[in-house]
Amino acid sequence: MSDKEIIAQQAQQISELQVSLRAALARIAELEAIVSQNSHNSSRPPSSDGLRKQPAFPRSSGKRRGGQPGHRGDTLKMVAQADQVMLHHVNKTVCSCGHDLWQIPGQVGCRRQVFDLPVQSLVVTEHQSERKVCLHCGQVHQGSFPEAVAAPVQYGHKVKGLVSLLSVGHHLPVSRIKSLFTDLFGYALNEGTIQSANASCYDQLAEEEAIICEQLGQQGVIHADETGVRVEGKLHWIHVAGSTLLTYFFRHSKRGGAALQDTKSVLTDFAGWVVHDCWVSYFTAGQYQHALCGAHLLRELTALIEQSSSWAAQMHGLLMETYQATDQGKGALSASALHITIDRYQSILRQADREEPPPSPRARGRPKQSKGRNLMNRLKQHQAAVFAFAQYEVVPFTNNLAERDIRPWKTKLKVSGCFRTTTGADQYARIRSFISTARKQHQPVFSELCRVLNGNSFLRDLVTT
Repeated sequence: MSDKEIIAQQAQQISELQVSLRAALARIAELEAIVSQNSHNSSRPPSSDGLRKQPAFPRSSGKRRGGQPGHRGDTLKMVAQADQVMLHHVNKTVCSCGHDLWQIPGQVGCRRQVFDLPVQSLVVTEHQSERKVCLHCGQVHQGSFPEAVAAPVQYGHKVKGLVSLLSVGHHLPVSRIKSLFTDLFGYALNEGTIQSANASCYDQLAEEEAIICEQLGQQGVIHADETGVRVEGKLHWIHVAGSTLLTYFFRHSKRGGAALQDTKSVLTDFAGWVVHDCWVSYFTAGQYQHALCGAHLLRELTALIEQSSSWAAQMHGLLMETYQATDQGKGALSASALHITIDRYQSILRQADREEPPPSPRARGRPKQSKGRNLMNRLKQHQAAVFAFAQYEVVPFTNNLAERDIRPWKTKLKVSGCFRTTTGADQYARIRSFISTARKQHQPVFSELCRVLNGNSFLRDLVTT
């Protein structure tokens, strides 16, 4: 083999090795990006960060830690009328000067109050049905029991309300509810009683769920999100639609359009703003207006910044500047300021188009694109939804409200495991909708659950008034 042939062969080998090296480096960068994902640069939950949790997006309010001026607080305060009074008498009968203290009438000199729990015990109420026999014809007349008293021995509405609160409101599994009930009251609940309590609460809350859905349809802004849960050993999806005062959950076997256009969904006929995370199905589910979650965009941009993306750093800075300029998403930009901001936005997108590698064709399917180009395309396509918060005061910057609403589902799964049946998941969704709504409206949840089992609630009160 001649020297020229050897050189040509080596040049070809070098070219092939360079191609292989570029592919290997790209794969290494891709794997490193996956390993370095956390809640700060991806949609991973904060619980996956361990002890190094970071906020969804940077916050610099300039305020000191702790309660701020004007904060009401929850400090324990004295009540005007105590339930019981214990008077502690002067333990001396003679003053140090020698005069008798016995005949001097005492006065209250100082007060201290202790807030404590009463003795925990179940109150057993016996219902007796009166019986009368006619002296003339011998016909027997019997008094009727209340509708709620349907069995010889049963638990009352307060016990059932407490069980539903522990199960759904505080995510306790059946075994822990049984242990807690035994520890407090000395009675051992069985699993059937706990399931029956949730079933009763679910049935009674049908009207409340309809009221929540109807009122959500009248809101100007709805926050939407979804998360996966295991039901009967299969992947199902919990969908949430919420506002500052209302929360609605429903379970569906699908994540996308089939669920969002289902009769259970409140988005099909909604005409206001929907804040979401750019999941593609939201753009085809109804006729509402779209607003994208800024926190999601910042996390994706942060991931690109960690890979030394210049355009991502500029876009991150622009969004944060706009966020601060709108009083942290509570206000809106003027028409001129918005025009300048959008011009900068489009300029950064043109830079991104130059920086990001072009799509690479594949044997099958669409060409493969980098994460940066995918994000760039979404930012370009949904520009109006990105800046909805800067143009309209009613639109918030993030979708954190929906994420906070849906977080208890993950807590429930971590503590209690999966749902064994679709019925159990549906019961949890409806009861959780009511509990979340009650808390948003500062209603006493336990009292309201007891009222629900008696056929009433604060939501029905609002409708009737």
